[in-house]
Amino acid sequence: MKQHLRSSSLLLFLGASTLAHADVRLPAILSDHMVLQAGKPATLWGWADPGEKVSAQLGDKKAEATATADGKWSLKIALPNQDGPLQLQIQGKNTLTVTDILVGEVWLCSGQSNMEWPVSKALEPDKEAAAANFPKIRHFKVANTVSPTPKDDVKGSWVVCSPQTVQNFTAVGYFFGRELHQQLNQVPV
Repeated sequence: MKQHLRSSSLLLFLGASTLAHADVRLPAILSDHMVLQAGKPATLWGWADPGEKVSAQLGDKKAEATATADGKWSLKIALPNQDGPLQLQIQGKNTLTVTDILVGEVWLCSGQSNMEWPVSKALEPDKEAAAANFPKIRHFKVANTVSPTPKDDVKGSWVVCSPQTVQNFTAVGYFFGRELHQQLNQVPV
């Protein structure tokens, strides 16, 4: 019985030490194909082991942070003088690489059913889709979820605008973003 207790204690200890180590990770919104707001440093954040040093490199710009006791880290990084595409590398005990990042205009489109209305239900959706060759327009749709408390991450991913993808974009957001993109000399949106 004494031997069994020692084995169980050792397994419990090994299991706890395995759970204590966490790779550096990012929220879903900081992912491939994202657009960062031009004109000011970008705020990047995520999770790592408490006390872990985290470094970021975006183009030729670098910044560092240290994860707090609850494993959260945040940093600001200057943006390179180009609209992209850029690559972001986040390094702690592991390395993450985020690719195809653009710098331009970022707009939050929020609402109820009017923002849910997709391009596929707009006037002449096939015509709109055929003309939607705008790789500098990106869309991040947050998945619908219900929560009684604020969340520090969401489910979603960035999608590059193309004739194959635009049908699922919010119609209001797409038409607004397309107008900005065209009026602002093809700036990423």
